[in-house]
Amino acid sequence: MKRSLIYIFLFMVSISLIGCLTVETKEYSFKLKDGKSGSGKIKYINIMHTMDSASTVEAEYQDLMTNYLNGKKPEDEMPGVKNVKKRLFEEDNHLCGEITFDFDDITALKFYSYKDKVWAYSLAGGSLFGGSEAFFSSNGTFGGENMNVIFWDGNEKEFKLKTTVASNDKKNESLLDIWKKKGN
Repeated sequence: MKRSLIYIFLFMVSISLIGCLTVETKEYSFKLKDGKSGSGKIKYINIMHTMDSASTVEAEYQDLMTNYLNGKKPEDEMPGVKNVKKRLFEEDNHLCGEITFDFDDITALKFYSYKDKVWAYSLAGGSLFGGSEAFFSSNGTFGGENMNVIFWDGNEKEFKLKTTVASNDKKNESLLDIWKKKGN
């Protein structure tokens, strides 16, 4: 029994150390067209490899290319999006990513409407590139640390917000150099 617990513990630790992509900040923009349909854009600023993970920078880069850029991981984590376009690019000496999409119902993207008077977006839950997101700025009103929600007037048609995910410190390493080496 004791040996089984040790194996389970080691397995859990090894799973938690598997590679992890993260970003420094994310910028969201959603525009309503008709009713609840519209278009959106998410910009991932400074895509990084977490140095605390057991994975290598090369493996994280491959994960980025296979599962995110050329795969369906973003779409799987954002139900209801269509006409998805993705790209990677360099900006301010950082590797950035961008995903643009259309949607038929903004409420499928963590937005809520209350009696057509208020729109709200919940920051609860994990980030697409690992870690949890913290509010940075918005054209709406932030509910505060105890209410991790952003509110907009019900007449608003464009929702913008910026979040922070991870620090650009020695625990994280940018994927910009490997992206440049691989011929982007």
